Amino acid sequence: MNQDHNETPRYFQVTPSGAYYATLSTSNDALRALLLQLLSADTHIPYLSALLQKLTGLPETDAHALLDKAVQHGFVDLPENPDPIASGTIEQLLPEYLPRLADGRVLLADDQGFCLGQSGFDPDEAEAVAGMAADLVSLHERHQSLLARHLGFDGSSWALVDAVGQSELGFWTLHVGEQKFLLILEGMPHLNRQPFVDLMSVLIRRYLDY
Repeated sequence: MNQDHNETPRYFQVTPSGAYYATLSTSNDALRALLLQLLSADTHIPYLSALLQKLTGLPETDAHALLDKAVQHGFVDLPENPDPIASGTIEQLLPEYLPRLADGRVLLADDQGFCLGQSGFDPDEAEAVAGMAADLVSLHERHQSLLARHLGFDGSSWALVDAVGQSELGFWTLHVGEQKFLLILEGMPHLNRQPFVDLMSVLIRRYLDY
């Protein structure tokens, strides 16, 4: 997959699935590293072989094989007119993005129980839910060996479900470097939309350490 210099320029764009995979764990693999690099950029990166090699640190053939894998998994698109990159501080952008991530209330907390932003909760509720989210992180870490090695569950997100198994309140763990965040969503989540990519880009630019 090489872009001819006579073609209309195309740009790397991480999809919602790619943003989710990038923050699903701290596992250090080449695909996740590429996605994090793309999400951390504050300008659109043109699809050029030399830039791809620089982003991946791989020889040309290996770099393009990795990109092919990212495209085949639906993690990266190469549009001619990519969506705008979110600009502004996290404090400015959270009130815009959070309400668009679920049908109900939404809260973003860190793993220490600090509420970074929320939509729909009363202040006291938000503080309590953020604290509960931190407890869930601790619970998961204590039982991670059982869940992953013995039961075969690789995820780190939890949910309160109704009688038919649908999530009433979901706790989605997001990893940005060594920092963990909890995205708490009431009702149907909408993580398959551009606001989720924008939120991850803002968090990664703010908290990811290279």
